[in-house]
Amino acid sequence: MRDRLFGGSLLVAIVALFLGGGIALKGPDRWLTYQKGPEPRTSELGSEPCGPVENGCATYRWSWVVTGEMTTVFRLDGLFGSWLRWDGPLDGMLHADFHGTCPGATVRWSIHADTRTVASGTLSTVPGERAAVHEPTIPGAATTVTLTAAWDRRPPGCDSFTLNWDDPEVNTGLL
Repeated sequence: MRDRLFGGSLLVAIVALFLGGGIALKGPDRWLTYQKGPEPRTSELGSEPCGPVENGCATYRWSWVVTGEMTTVFRLDGLFGSWLRWDGPLDGMLHADFHGTCPGATVRWSIHADTRTVASGTLSTVPGERAAVHEPTIPGAATTVTLTAAWDRRPPGCDSFTLNWDDPEVNTGLL
């Protein structure tokens, strides 16, 4: 009887810790972990509200300096490992900084969940132009996210561009 009571109490404590921790620690339910290709430079941008207990969760920027084209693959890691995953939206903001004399330059980008294209577009030299990435759904079965970028129009004298991805994450809304 005593063992059964202890086991039941332990189960209640684990469930309470999981639920309470989930409420207090808002954040992505699936993480993008660098796997291969050009590795991004990571910098901290600041913080955002992330729950009633925490003051803020760090936000990050990943950056690549690109002279031609780039393809970087990220592994999707989940809160419950690989055996329990849900569909969820990919969030983040893409923008490019051009180096050299670049009037009219454009960059073509795309994001894939495994082999399926979930978002794509172009970025140009228009000041402040950004591409909000917050609609595409990443299927729960997906194991990788791939970001590609290449010149669409490269004027002479335009040496390279820096592709920035601000605060990329996959949220399922469960926590």
